[in-house]
Amino acid sequence: MIVMRTIAWAVFVLLASGNGAGTAPGVPSMMAFQDEPAGGTLEISFLYVKAEGAVPSYQTAVWLESEEGRFVKTLFLSEYLSLGGFNHEYVCPDWVKQTDWDKAEESEYDAVTRPTPPIGSNTLKFDCRERGIPPGSYRLCIQAHIVEKYNILYRSRIVVGQDASEGAPEVLHSPAKHPVASEILSGVRMRYLPNKPNHPSGKEEQP
Repeated sequence: MIVMRTIAWAVFVLLASGNGAGTAPGVPSMMAFQDEPAGGTLEISFLYVKAEGAVPSYQTAVWLESEEGRFVKTLFLSEYLSLGGFNHEYVCPDWVKQTDWDKAEESEYDAVTRPTPPIGSNTLKFDCRERGIPPGSYRLCIQAHIVEKYNILYRSRIVVGQDASEGAPEVLHSPAKHPVASEILSGVRMRYLPNKPNHPSGKEEQP
């Protein structure tokens, strides 16, 4: 794993510099995580687009916070970010500053680490039962690294429970809007879809 992280980190540095191609403290409540996990699915759909005049790294982090903004759980990380990129605090900084990723268990790496989403339409789905997410009210967050210190973050309040939930995401740019690549992440939709009890497969209906 050390060798893998070193190799991945070397490649990441090229991407982040623009030379490449394109359960924790603070859960919603202590009682919440004593509950059984919810049976539905958290879903994020979004569009990654190219930028004229910049080569974004598109490093991506998806995580849950409590409604008050306290870190709960990492759901998705791009490979380079997961295996070394987190050492640079300017890459997906809102995730980096909340998590001690260097202390994560191997099983957690395996559960959340995936290839960086490609240019075009993307949908990420997270099974609440598999991820150990109990009913409750959360903030679902996705952050993408552009170049250097520039990042874009979308977040939305989502209620995990018996009913479907969808919030209107707010968008935050750090440290400010990138002059030519502020829209590389767009069309973001965040929702929770409960399982339908009358569905024979036990899987949620996808409207």
